[in-house]
Amino acid sequence: MKKLLLTLCLGFLSIASSKAQTADKCATMPVYMEHMQNPAIKASLMNAESAARNWLSNPLNKANAVKKQSTIIVIPVVVHVVYKNTIQNIPDSQIVRQIQILNECFRRQNPNFAATTAMFDTIGADVEIQFCLAGIDPQGNPTTGIIRKSAPSSASFDPIFNMDKIKSSATNGDDPWPNDKYLNIWVGDMSFFGTAFVLGYATFPGESPALDGVVIQSEYFGYGTAAAPNNLGRTTVHEVGHYFGMRHIWADDDSGSSGQCDSTDFVDDTPNQAAKSQSDCNLAVNSCSNEAAYWGGIDPPDMVENYMDYSADGCMAMFTKGQKARMYSFLYTDPARNSIMSSPAGCSTVGIKELYADFGNYLFVYPNPTADILHINVTKITPSDLKCEIYGINGQVVKSMKQLDFQNTVDLTDLPNGIYVVLK
Repeated sequence: MKKLLLTLCLGFLSIASSKAQTADKCATMPVYMEHMQNPAIKASLMNAESAARNWLSNPLNKANAVKKQSTIIVIPVVVHVVYKNTIQNIPDSQIVRQIQILNECFRRQNPNFAATTAMFDTIGADVEIQFCLAGIDPQGNPTTGIIRKSAPSSASFDPIFNMDKIKSSATNGDDPWPNDKYLNIWVGDMSFFGTAFVLGYATFPGESPALDGVVIQSEYFGYGTAAAPNNLGRTTVHEVGHYFGMRHIWADDDSGSSGQCDSTDFVDDTPNQAAKSQSDCNLAVNSCSNEAAYWGGIDPPDMVENYMDYSADGCMAMFTKGQKARMYSFLYTDPARNSIMSSPAGCSTVGIKELYADFGNYLFVYPNPTADILHINVTKITPSDLKCEIYGINGQVVKSMKQLDFQNTVDLTDLPNGIYVVLK
């Protein structure tokens, strides 16, 4: 039996303050309805939805979308930090931690996935989308992917009376980078008279380039900077889900006192749900029994573990395979979403050693010990320019990989039994 020891040299620790606050989860649908008042935007949004549905109606497209992909889709992100005080000017570490959380959740590497309801664990999806801070700005210069913009204390960015002002320098915000090359995320203060009543909102595929992206209340961006139940970075996961075309799992039809079961989020494997979760984790709720044909004679409970519900962050744990297919339907039909998959922006390496102090938090090497095959997986960050070497106890290199991918397999069948050391 071959035994391998792992020695790694970099890592990351994020410690942030907690701030007790309650707010509504998401303003995406009110913002969407307001944007739909613009005829040009309405036509573009409707065309994007129609194209995606047509693509997904092809059984071959749908089947291929839920399969393991040949490559991981990498999305360059630019984070616009628009701040009015030092607390809102969040540190790099908080931003990096949010990128990690996005990658954990979209790659189904979040530890709490193991706690999902048993009947849902087989439909949980590795969406195979990875995020990184952009490495090249629109002018072709190196960047950290983090832009900081000071705003006057009088600036207002709430999504009720000052919707989208954070997205323009003309209204004290910051202009977006091209939406066909970057996922723009604005982090700032959406409070209204000092009360943050919205955690975030996003735009759907087909949106105007000047408005496309995600907006997050600053204390909910990252990990542990707000009080439970919204303290684990799932707000951004939820909003980025909208960015890829996801609707709320209850289909926003809960205006009645008891909710409705006659609308859809356009995904068959998410059970019908009458109303949003109340920021809790009640796994016993079964609010609808008229399910899609996908479920046959099964009447599943509400999927409160889904990222597109309003459950507590600690409960949110999964996208489904059907949701993955819908995301891919937009990635392959919407011009901006399709173009971003081949963005030249790359991934930032500026300050990488300072941001990641213990790289062992990002590499998984298994099984150990092993007899024939070794898996080396890179998670949470993009493995650009990373290599690894396997040494024998005599100090000689016996295997070398010059360019790591997110998932790597090393054949060890040609090595004799012994103890080996893996070095990054």
